[in-house]
Amino acid sequence: MHDVLIIGSGVIGMSIARHLSHTHLDIAIVDRDIPGKHASYKAGGMLGAQNEFTEDSDLFRLALESRDLFPELCQSLQDETGIDIQYQASGLIKIANQPSDVDHLRAQYQFLHALDHNVVALSDNDLADLTNGNVSAADMAIYIPNDGQINANRYTKALFKSLQQRHITRYFNTDVTGIHRQNGYYQIASSKGDLYAKKVIVAGGAWSSQLLKQYQLPREVVGVKGEVLLVEHDDLHLDQTLFMTNGCYVVPKQPNRYLIGATSEFDNYSVGNTTQGISWLKHYATARIPELANARVLKQWSGVRPYTEGELPIMDQIDDGLYVITGHYRNGILLSPVIGRDIANWLLTGVKPAQYESFNVSRRLNHEMYH
Repeated sequence: MHDVLIIGSGVIGMSIARHLSHTHLDIAIVDRDIPGKHASYKAGGMLGAQNEFTEDSDLFRLALESRDLFPELCQSLQDETGIDIQYQASGLIKIANQPSDVDHLRAQYQFLHALDHNVVALSDNDLADLTNGNVSAADMAIYIPNDGQINANRYTKALFKSLQQRHITRYFNTDVTGIHRQNGYYQIASSKGDLYAKKVIVAGGAWSSQLLKQYQLPREVVGVKGEVLLVEHDDLHLDQTLFMTNGCYVVPKQPNRYLIGATSEFDNYSVGNTTQGISWLKHYATARIPELANARVLKQWSGVRPYTEGELPIMDQIDDGLYVITGHYRNGILLSPVIGRDIANWLLTGVKPAQYESFNVSRRLNHEMYH
């Protein structure tokens, strides 16, 4: 009998487990471990706390707070595991991909600049100076200097190693098929037999709705497949992340590597790359950074991100001792430090953080009873 069982082994689930590991509780993680399905390992690693938002909200404030936790977290994980998650604070350039995107980007700039005067609009000359002439001129571009990035693959591995050293139980290659409430505890049916826990956290990403189907929740978490390329170019020198309004991005990685992402195919849970997806990535990346046409392709892969309507996560308690933490879409890496801390505190104190009322499941159920 575990005190807390976390279903889902991405960065959200592992961050919660890491924070809970400071207590006397018996913590376990269930890991499906299906190749090609892990979104955390495959992410671009952007810490787009400002890039992703166009208005003030609880989620925006949470994102800013979480972004600020990364420098200390980077050092903590390196001290503990020896893995450098390669935190970089070189900023992000957001670019209008076409003329029709300019008004929306200008409105976002006005919102961001009013709160942070370090966010600036870039003229063509400014863009050329900032990027060593590597980025083509755009209809509009803004620079967000505080939106950094990490290596998501290394971050995921560092969290994994941290939990190993903290003696967190992990059930590998285990597929959960049902969650049933008993007398004061939960029985979790799985491909490896029944597991038992006093409290359960469902952090299963794009599969969370399926895990909770017996609770008759709306199927509101949808998988969005994203294809990604990793290329190498010895002579291209670009420090800033480039994010285009059509969703294509280029993230500089060490050493001399560039991660190009990401396509978006809704309700697609498949694994692998497509000719169309790779062509889309190459087309938009090289249109904005022409020198990338001469880069060597090192890897290509895909991942499935959990999307909810309005891109608002679901973080709520849906039964006594049963929590669902999902729907972080493109912001799972960014939000994982603050969510790990807050959800752990919620479980330990029984007090829900006030700002998490915005992420209630009930807002999508018209306040009807759901259990």
